[in-house]
Amino acid sequence: MAQMQQCPTCHGSGKVPNPKTGQPMTCPTCNGTGNVTITLDDLPFWYPINPPALTALQANVAANVVVDNDSDFEWRWIVASSTGTFSVTLTDRFTARPLMPSNINGENIAGTAQLPFILPKPYLLRRTSTIQALFTDRSGAGNTIQFCLVGYKLAG
Repeated sequence: MAQMQQCPTCHGSGKVPNPKTGQPMTCPTCNGTGNVTITLDDLPFWYPINPPALTALQANVAANVVVDNDSDFEWRWIVASSTGTFSVTLTDRFTARPLMPSNINGENIAGTAQLPFILPKPYLLRRTSTIQALFTDRSGAGNTIQFCLVGYKLAG
């Protein structure tokens, strides 16, 4: 059962402040419409990928996340927080497909909780599938990273 509701990011205005300039910009969640469609049976869910704390310029530190066995996961957004700059390479281990050809800088792939990076097309992760992430520090100092796959556990 699908239902239209007010966008939780822009609260129905269709605009959010640009994080760098503070000027209004189109809401990335609702594309400026002020509304989103939700399926009431799907469960909003976050899968965090937490690598061990990286040391200065440490490269290819692996961390994995496994999708729960109770449902498939529709991955829609990426958010991350870190104490320094980093890059990451993601691989879908279920399909053995790399999701990028090489390291991508964190600021080019992840947004914030307030302005998440929206995948151009939702990506379906099957139950029990694994996403592997290889993290590289770019800050030259210790770096604590949390990288989150955000979306919906699908009903049925």
